[in-house]
Amino acid sequence: MSDAINTNKSIWILEDDKGCQFVYEQTLDHRYSTRYFDRLDSFTEGLENTPTSELPQMIIADLMLGDGNFLNFLTNSKDSNILNIPFIIVSSIDDIDALRFCFKEGALDYLTKPFKKNELLVKIENVLSGPARPSMASSGHKKVKIDGIDIDNLTSKQKQLLSLFLDSRDRTVTRDDILEKVWGRTNVHPKTVDVHLYNLRRKLHTVGYMIRSEGGGRWALLSDRLDA
Repeated sequence: MSDAINTNKSIWILEDDKGCQFVYEQTLDHRYSTRYFDRLDSFTEGLENTPTSELPQMIIADLMLGDGNFLNFLTNSKDSNILNIPFIIVSSIDDIDALRFCFKEGALDYLTKPFKKNELLVKIENVLSGPARPSMASSGHKKVKIDGIDIDNLTSKQKQLLSLFLDSRDRTVTRDDILEKVWGRTNVHPKTVDVHLYNLRRKLHTVGYMIRSEGGGRWALLSDRLDA
């Protein structure tokens, strides 16, 4: 991909570590239109003073900044514009509970520090070339059906995962299936698939379905309903 293709794309980066910010500058500044913030209050000010038409196409955010947690900031934000900007989290926290929380709150990906520059670039390209992120305000109306049962409030990735199970003759999928058909074999965090399956499993359990590990990186969608 030519650098010239990307220069019209805007990325805002929240990072208070000068070393990491330097890596971002060296990696991204000649490819994208970048803007840096080291505090949530300055980021808020930037949002308030930027016309909607000039807001960034995506955000890269350190999970913990000097004046707060980025995801807590999102949850408490009254600015509807920011809820529609796709974001990825970059953090030194390598913990599955942190990943679960980030994906649950809408992160499209999660990078653990220190990260590889090429891995960062691929993840950015995936976000910028993908479909626009749906508004959080309407996300609760998304439904898919299993055997005529409505499954509410699935994220885009969860809908893709569930579709893989439903399209399979025996309703089983492998890790390779998921990586190829949901992430396009992009180099994602090793725990990303597990976290998305965990969150999908939780939602399916409430309507009488389960995702069971069959071992060897294979999972099955099964009915746990008494009337099945």
